[in-house]
Amino acid sequence: KVLGPATSEECKGKGVLVKFAQNKRDVNCYLYQLSAAVPGPIAPPPCSQAPEPVPGGYQAGQEVFFTGSCQTFASGNKLVYGDCGKVLGPATSEECKGKGVLVKFAQNKRDVNCYLYQLSAAVPGPIAPPPCSQAPEPVPGGYQAGQEVFF
Repeated sequence: KVLGPATSEECKGKGVLVKFAQNKRDVNCYLYQLSAAVPGPIAPPPCSQAPEPVPGGYQAGQEVFFTGSCQTFASGNKLVYGDCGKVLGPATSEECKGKGVLVKFAQNKRDVNCYLYQLSAAVPGPIAPPPCSQAPEPVPGGYQAGQEVFF
């Protein structure tokens, strides 16, 4: 049931907020993801149809490792150097199509589109990009966070 306009920044102006009976929370959905008509059964592709090729020579189900810089997404998904995932198929996002693959990382709720240059079939070496957490913001006056001071 549509509750109103989308509330997430990425969906605003392009979607609606929907209440699904089986979900505890409301869901922001893009307009292209919804239909006012009851969908018919989805027929599987004919057996003779070859699966879409996966870029980079990867195969669906293949184990890959994330080798890019740490990233945190609005969805709550997070990618950390060295994370292991499974290739699901070609990338589905427009900006990544033909240049990446869709990967399932166990710690994430959603599958993630990754560029080929962000992945490796081999376990990455010990040299990692900067850690995900940023250095704390410097405190003015040369003080340290947690330092006892007097007024």
